[in-house]
Amino acid sequence: MVLLPVLALSIGLSAYLMYTQIHELRSMMTERAKTSSEHLAIVAEHMLASNHGDALQQISTTALEEPAVRAVGIYNANLDLLAQAGPRSNLPQAQIAQKSPSAQLYFSQDGLFILQPIIKPSEQNDVKPAPIGWVAMQFNWQHLEIRQYQTLLIGATFMICAFIICVTLSSYINQILTRDLNSLRQAVRRMTNGAKNFHAHIPGNDEFSEIAEELNLLNSAHQNELQDLQRNIEQSNTDLRETLETVEVQNIELDLARREALNASRVKSEFLANTSHEIRTPLNGIIGFSRILLKSELETRQREAIETINSSANSLLAIINDILDFSKLEAGKLVLDSAPVNLREVIEDTLQLLAPDSAGKQLELILTIQKGTPETVLSDALRLRQILTNLINNAIKFTPAGHILINVQSNSHDEQHAAVTIQISDTGIGLSKDQQKKIFKDFGQADASITREYGGTGLGLVIVKGLIEQMGGEIGIESELGRGATFWFTINFTVVNNAIRIRDFNALRGKHIALYDPSPLHAHSLQMLFDNWGLTTIHCTNITELNTDCDYLLISSDEQDEAISQFICNLDRSAILLCPYNHDADEHQEHRYLSKPISHIKLFDALNREIKPAALRKAQQFPATSILAVDDNPSNLHILASFLTDLNAATTTAQSGVDAIQRCQEKCFDLIFMDIQMPHMDGIEASRQIRSGGLNRDTPIIALSAYLAPENPAQLREAGMNDYLSKPITEHQLAELFNRYLSEKNTATPPRPVDISQCLKLAKGRATLAAEMLGMLISSLPKHKQALLQALELNDRDTIADINHSLKGACCYTGTPVLKAKVLQLEQSLGDHQTPNTDVVNLVTAIDELLQWQEEHELDAVFDS
Repeated sequence: MVLLPVLALSIGLSAYLMYTQIHELRSMMTERAKTSSEHLAIVAEHMLASNHGDALQQISTTALEEPAVRAVGIYNANLDLLAQAGPRSNLPQAQIAQKSPSAQLYFSQDGLFILQPIIKPSEQNDVKPAPIGWVAMQFNWQHLEIRQYQTLLIGATFMICAFIICVTLSSYINQILTRDLNSLRQAVRRMTNGAKNFHAHIPGNDEFSEIAEELNLLNSAHQNELQDLQRNIEQSNTDLRETLETVEVQNIELDLARREALNASRVKSEFLANTSHEIRTPLNGIIGFSRILLKSELETRQREAIETINSSANSLLAIINDILDFSKLEAGKLVLDSAPVNLREVIEDTLQLLAPDSAGKQLELILTIQKGTPETVLSDALRLRQILTNLINNAIKFTPAGHILINVQSNSHDEQHAAVTIQISDTGIGLSKDQQKKIFKDFGQADASITREYGGTGLGLVIVKGLIEQMGGEIGIESELGRGATFWFTINFTVVNNAIRIRDFNALRGKHIALYDPSPLHAHSLQMLFDNWGLTTIHCTNITELNTDCDYLLISSDEQDEAISQFICNLDRSAILLCPYNHDADEHQEHRYLSKPISHIKLFDALNREIKPAALRKAQQFPATSILAVDDNPSNLHILASFLTDLNAATTTAQSGVDAIQRCQEKCFDLIFMDIQMPHMDGIEASRQIRSGGLNRDTPIIALSAYLAPENPAQLREAGMNDYLSKPITEHQLAELFNRYLSEKNTATPPRPVDISQCLKLAKGRATLAAEMLGMLISSLPKHKQALLQALELNDRDTIADINHSLKGACCYTGTPVLKAKVLQLEQSLGDHQTPNTDVVNLVTAIDELLQWQEEHELDAVFDS
C-alpha cells in the first residue's frame, strides 16, 4: 500500500511525457508541411510568371518525393488545374474555391491539407497583391503514427518496469511486515493465554523490535498483578467461605423461624376462624333467645337482666367480628368480590340498618349524591357496606347531637372507570392533630378515655383502612377538636353502563312536587334526588305555605307540633309523610308514611302509585309465604323458625343438605335460608343441586354462616345463592330480605293464576311489555291444550315434552305461578320416566284456570291499575 502512490506517480509522469512528445511531433509535422508548401509556392510563382507549364508538372512530381507528401496540385488564379501529382480526389476543391489570400490548413483523419496562395511580389508595399495561383498539398500521418507508436511502446515499457519494481518491493516489504506482525500476534496470543515463560523477540532495530520489548515489560507487569490478585482472591475466598458458613447457619435458623412463624400464623388464623365460628354459633343462640324472651311478659328485673345479656352478647359479637376481620387482613386471606353494585342502594341500606342507633340520639342521617356520579359500579357490596357501617357507626358513636352527612361525588371518570369519593361528616367531638396521626393504628383510639366512655377495640378504622387499600383506594380524615370530623375515602371503580334499572325513574319527569322540610340539608338532599328524576321541586320552610296544587305533596319533619298535625288533618288529598325511624303512624289517616332515612325506591314507588292510602308502618306480616329454613344446629334452627313465625310465614325446617333437597322436590318455596357449613353435604352443594332443576330452581336462596363474610363470594353466586346473612340474624335483617324478595307477593293463601307484581318484575317494571307477554301466552293456551289432550290419548311422551318445554319458556317471562308449577311437575315426571297422565291433567286444569281468569279481566286495565 505504501508503494501505490509511487506507482501512480510513475504512471502519471509517463503518460504526460508520451502526450507531450506526440504533440511535439504533430507540431513539427505541421511546420514542416507549411514550409514545404511555401517553398513550392515560391518556385511555382517563377514558373507561372515565365509560362513554363511543363516545369510546373515536373515540380509537382518532384514534391511527391518529400516524405509524408501524398498529393500536390497547382492552380492558376482562375482555379484551373495546371499540374497534378498524386491522387486528385483527395484535394479539397471546395476550400480552393474560397480564394483565401492566406495559407489554410485542414486536419482530417487521413492527414493534413494545406492551401498555399501563389503571390507575385508587388512594388507597392501598402497594397497586398492578389494570388496568381494556388498550391494544394496533402500530407498523411503514417510517418507520424509510427513515431507515436514508438513513443507509446517506450512509455508502456517504462510503466511496466515501474509496476514490476513496485510489486517486487511491496511483496518484499509485506513479507517482512507480515513476519514481524505474526511474531507480535503470537506473542500477544501467548500473553493472553497466560503463558508465564513468555519472551517476545524480533530481530532488528526497528519499531517492531521496540514493540516486542514493550510487550515483554507489559507481560512482566501483568504476571506480577496476577500473582497479587491471586493472593487477594485466595484471602477473599477464605473470608467469604467463613462468611457463607455463618450466613448458611443464619439462613437455616431464619428458615426454621419463618416456618415456625408461618405455621403459627396459619394455626392462629385457623384458630381464630374456628373459634369465631364456634363462638358466634352459641352467641346466635344467646342473642336470638334473648330477643324471643324480650317479646314475652317479663318482670322488670328479668327484662333488665335479659336486656343486659343481649347487650353484652352484641358487644362480644362486635369484638369477635373485628378480630376476625383484622386477622384475615393481616394474613392476606381476604377475598374481594366483584359484582354490579348500586351505590345509592348500598348506602341507603346501611343508613336504614343504623337508623335505630341514630334515632336514639336524635341524629339526622342525610345522603347527597352529586351529579355525575355513576349509579352502578363493580365492587364487593358486602365489604363496601362494612366500610360504610363502620365509618357511619363511628360518627353516630362520637356525635352527641346534630347530623351526619354522607356526600358522594366523582371528580374524574369516563365511560369505563370512575374515582368515587365518599365523605362522612359529623358534628361530633372531633379530633386533634395528634389524635389524627394514631387513629388508624392497631388497637388504638384517639384518647385512652374514649375506650372507657364509648367502648370499642380500636380495630374498626384499621379494618376500614385495610379494606379500602385492598380495593385500591385511600382514606383520610379532616377534623378539628370540638368541631366534628370528616372521614373520606376514594376508590377507583369500574363503571357498569348496561346495568338493569329496577325502576323507570323517568316516569315522573315533568311533574311538580311541593316539599316542606325544616332541615336545609335534608331538603337539599331531596331536591337533588328529585332533580335527577326530572321533578320540579317547590320547597317551603313554613307548613302553611305548602302549595297543595302540585302533583305531589311531601312533608318531612322530625317533630310533630300542633300546627303540622292540624295541617295534615285538614288536607283533602293524600300526601307522603317522612317521619323519624321510631315514629308511630296514625293508621286512621289516609297518607303514605315513610321512615327516615328514606329509601329512594320506596319514595319513587309511593309517588309513582299516586300515593295510594293505607300501607301504614305496622309490624310487617307475610302470610301465605312458604319458607324453607336449613341449619344443622337445632338451636339456630329454632331461633330462625321463631323469627319467621313472628313474620306470619309458614316455615319448613331441614337439618341437612340432603333433607333440604328432599323438601325442595316435594314443595315449591318462596324463600330458602341455607346454612353453609353442614355435615355430609354443605349448603353450597345443596344449593347447586336445587338450582340444577325442579320446583325451586328459581326460588331465592339466602346463605347463612357464622362467619362475618363469605370466604369466596363468587363461589356462592356460582352455586345460585342470591344473598348472604351472617349469624346471629336479626328480625330487621329478615324483614329487609322479605321486603326485597317477597314484598310484592299476593297475600291470599291459594295462589292466583296470574301474579301481576311478578309480571311487572319480569318485564323490568314496564306495564305495556308485561301485558303483551301475558297476552301472547294466553292466546297460545287453547292450541297447547288441544295438543296436550291428543298427545295424552296417543301416549306420545315426546310431543308432551315438546309442548311442556314451550310452555316452560313462556312462563319464564310471565307471572303465572300456578301454570309454572304444573309445568315443572310435568317436567320432573317426564325426567323420572313416570306416567305423566295425572300431571298432564293438572296442567290442563291450570290452563283452564288461566283462560277463565282472562275472561274475567281486561289486561290493559289490570296493568294500568
